[in-house]
Amino acid sequence: MPPPPSQPPVSFEEYRLYYESTEKVTERRLAMNRWNYSVLTASLLAIGVVLGWASSHDTFLLVGIVGILVLSAVACFMCFYWLKQIDDFKALNTAKFEVLNNMAPLVTFEGPNGPSVAESFNCFDKEWQALARAQALQSSSTNSFVRGLRSSSAERFIPRAFGAIFALIFLSVLTFSALSWSDVTDHPSPFSKSEQTEKKSK
Repeated sequence: MPPPPSQPPVSFEEYRLYYESTEKVTERRLAMNRWNYSVLTASLLAIGVVLGWASSHDTFLLVGIVGILVLSAVACFMCFYWLKQIDDFKALNTAKFEVLNNMAPLVTFEGPNGPSVAESFNCFDKEWQALARAQALQSSSTNSFVRGLRSSSAERFIPRAFGAIFALIFLSVLTFSALSWSDVTDHPSPFSKSEQTEKKSK
């Protein structure tokens, strides 16, 4: 909704600078997504390496299980934190574009002989209305905190998928440990086998 006409005009330079700051927020969000994706992918690969290493060395089974549980738990927490970051960045973007939308009708353009007669087209407001007519907006029941396009749900799908994978790994390893507790505790430390061998030799 455009602001009241009693507000003072806004220079195009101020509008441009604020728009650039909004674009930087989007760039930061994309960089954050790439970083979190890389870290979680590396964590998944690390779990695979630890699992293969522990399963091929009985003396390291308990250590490997503990390592996998710790990595999975930390990764699940990171997925939850990633979702909160997405919500925070989208909320900031929504607020910034709302400010831009309110500034647009007040922008004055400078011509060669002073202020130009050109007026803002209010493109953000018209774009939002067009998307609303196309039913491309999320329903308020989906996320009351952040409004956005349906494509934003795809952005949230990746951390949710990672979280489900790590939670499944955590529960699977925990279940395996409970069912095979005697085998797991046969060698409580990597040095237990060598210690037992030394005692027998003495």
